[in-house]
Amino acid sequence: MQAVRQSAGPGLLKFTRLTLCPGRHYQHAAAQSEYTETPEYPPILDTSRKARKLREATEWHDKITRLPTVEQKMMEMNMPKYYGYWSCRLHDNHPRLLGEEFVQYATRTHVVRRLPHHYHSDLTLEAQRLGALITDQVHHLIDLHFNGRINRKMEITSRANELHHTKNFLLGLHRIIVSSLPSTVQHIKESMVDIQPRVEAFWLLGGIEPDVMLKKSRRNNKFLKEFENDLINRPVQGTSTPCLGVRVADFLPEVVSRDDPLSKSGLVSNSSSDPRSYGFHFKHKHAITVTGFWPGEAKEHSQLWMHTREILPKFVQEFGAHNFNTALIQKVVISSFTQALAHASYLGFGPVTELTYPLVQQSVLTNGQQWHFSMYQLNTSTLHCDRAEENPYNNILWLGEEQFLFEAVDDSGVKGFNSEVLTALISLYLKKGIKRENPTPYLGSNKLLADHPARKEYREMFHTYLQHLFSGRPRHILKPEIYLWEQIYKINFKTRPFHPPRRFFEPHYNQKDPGSRRLDDYDPIYIPKALREKKSYRYKPKLNTEHLYTYD
Repeated sequence: MQAVRQSAGPGLLKFTRLTLCPGRHYQHAAAQSEYTETPEYPPILDTSRKARKLREATEWHDKITRLPTVEQKMMEMNMPKYYGYWSCRLHDNHPRLLGEEFVQYATRTHVVRRLPHHYHSDLTLEAQRLGALITDQVHHLIDLHFNGRINRKMEITSRANELHHTKNFLLGLHRIIVSSLPSTVQHIKESMVDIQPRVEAFWLLGGIEPDVMLKKSRRNNKFLKEFENDLINRPVQGTSTPCLGVRVADFLPEVVSRDDPLSKSGLVSNSSSDPRSYGFHFKHKHAITVTGFWPGEAKEHSQLWMHTREILPKFVQEFGAHNFNTALIQKVVISSFTQALAHASYLGFGPVTELTYPLVQQSVLTNGQQWHFSMYQLNTSTLHCDRAEENPYNNILWLGEEQFLFEAVDDSGVKGFNSEVLTALISLYLKKGIKRENPTPYLGSNKLLADHPARKEYREMFHTYLQHLFSGRPRHILKPEIYLWEQIYKINFKTRPFHPPRRFFEPHYNQKDPGSRRLDDYDPIYIPKALREKKSYRYKPKLNTEHLYTYD
């Protein structure tokens, strides 16, 4: 086989004869790989706007799930919003008169008004024995904190004084119980105690009806007019305020199986109206998830949470005694779900990554005299729109009736002491944890940022930036807003035609929406010549959740 190749000369055309081997294939290897025995067609995708948005959300959720460390997942959750999410604030000390059903819907919680007595049944005898040994010490502690003749504060006249009394009493009671436990209760002897820990959790709540402004903006857009009443996601920031937390090294065993009918068919109220209609407020805040300590602690599983109840008398005084259960359920549900979700986030799960096993929380709510015991089992953590209808699981709260540790105290001693309350409290301490085979299936081999293969300088910068976000401090330059005079003279009535259009809501060549600004949307930081490691690197790398920092 022969071929002719043309070559250019100074004045004439020259042809060079090439000889090709007849048995040799000269097709490129990449071209050969394009041919298969059976045709392979690309997937047929729905190109509608709703389908595209769903695919984008799914890709983002999968990206968060694939990130190997807890800190990277938390940073990626904040990446879409430079100024933070416009999130609904659920605080356990701020119950609302009409908020009970919404709180249950926002946390997908089924409430059972009794305790699972089988959970601690094998510990009752041991708890009774230990309770009898420390009864005198508990009597002395009650007399010290609640007898007006001994205490300097003669009467509890405010919530601050009641909170002060309760915190000191619970701390002293904790010391008495822990010191009386035998050496066989090793998980408590080696436990960690957090005094007034900061506990917050962030999640995306789906299935919420759009507000009036969103409906109006959709109605005035010809591309979005048909989606005017579509349900949306609402970011939610939950806050829990325990006065004492006990952490151990093992998980608490599940109360019921995740496949139990109570975990799949529990009654959850459907309150999908806007949270503001129930009295809850919104605020710009970053997606913060903390559980009283930074990731990396060996004792990262909660054994017991203790809460005060000084907010309940104030709620009853304002709205009546018949609304007491409304405030009680909101207090317990918000605090328990926030604690459980923050715990799950440190294990690699979270608002977009579903649990593979349930998490259990033990809590008490008390003012020293009146006690409520509760158990909470977190079965699901993904509550966004994509899972609002498909999610088969619900969370469960077991809430016990009110009990009195004592009836009164005077100079002659404690009156009407109830040893059953002390026995129930000791049983919470005695409950031993279990080991799980694969507790962090969505974390890589380097579960913590300190083990990331990136440079040490990048790890330190990334950790410092994440801590700054989680501190809750506002930006040095606040998010731009539309001032009232601009709303009147520039938007409602266009009375300033000669004013240069430079604001974010005015159309111009460099117009940018502050709400669409990402966390990595900033100018690179300049490095002075004297501080450059390499002369060619004039700027610092930009934030990147996968590699921590990269150059564009």
